[in-house]
Amino acid sequence: MRTALILAALGTLAVSLAACGDASSSAGTTRRGNGVPSQLGGGVNDGQDDSDQDDPDTGNPNANTPPPAPTGGGTSTGQLGLTLSSATPAAGLGDKVEITVNVEPKTGFTGTAELAVTGLPAGVTAAFEPASAQITGTTAVPVKLTLTVGMAAIPSAAGQASALTITAKQGAINATIPANFKVNPTAKLTIPVNIDALRTTGTKFLDNWGTGFGATPAPLKTQTGNPIVFTVFNADSKQHIVHGNAGFTHGSTTAGQEVQPNAFEMQNGAPRTRSLPPGANVNGYPHEGANGQSAGFQIQVVAAP
Repeated sequence: MRTALILAALGTLAVSLAACGDASSSAGTTRRGNGVPSQLGGGVNDGQDDSDQDDPDTGNPNANTPPPAPTGGGTSTGQLGLTLSSATPAAGLGDKVEITVNVEPKTGFTGTAELAVTGLPAGVTAAFEPASAQITGTTAVPVKLTLTVGMAAIPSAAGQASALTITAKQGAINATIPANFKVNPTAKLTIPVNIDALRTTGTKFLDNWGTGFGATPAPLKTQTGNPIVFTVFNADSKQHIVHGNAGFTHGSTTAGQEVQPNAFEMQNGAPRTRSLPPGANVNGYPHEGANGQSAGFQIQVVAAP
């Protein structure tokens, strides 16, 4: 009797360990996650999150709300004026936003107006295209301003933004205009193109998911109560399932609900989200396919200073 009970218990344990297996269509076998350790420490791909694959994310209302409008107006010495296509731009970690700066000549101004922007938060860069406005008539000259957010940037707290000042200048002639820029607490994981060819034996975290999530990522930073909201985009030409752990909810294994080619992972008709607060330490990989755990990503979130 005792022997039978032991064998039954072992059989139940084996089924549990294999619950998050990587099904290999080529070999016709099933592989389970082998407890792949996170190089950031703390998280493991242990196959324990299958049961909550359809749980909704708690979300973060601050993820996509616009920043407050700037108070006050711009300045001008009288010969130049500025307008913006948006005074409240925003972009998530690893993303960028473009706005148009219109440089308007006044009182017969001609020549070159040099452009600059101040007030950028740490980890955000700006580029004008073209670098200066060449004014030869009475028509406003549009210049594209691109604000690019690095993975090291700290998301703006709820209701907060960085006050920018955009300037057009020629000698003592100048004009300014304010804008409020928000770093959204959002980030996108991208399943690499032809990821099956990147699989190999053993643990391997890949920069192909994004340099912020690959071989040697730096921890992401955000405030308590302002979790970073992640979406998953599949850049590959075939569907995939994303394994997750320790707070990064496992992708759906229901037929037809996998991450479709060249599309976001969806849930209830909208891109699926996973919100990670400070203290999160997770990793994952494509659930299906032989050696799936090798082509992985890792994420750590810490409290912003």
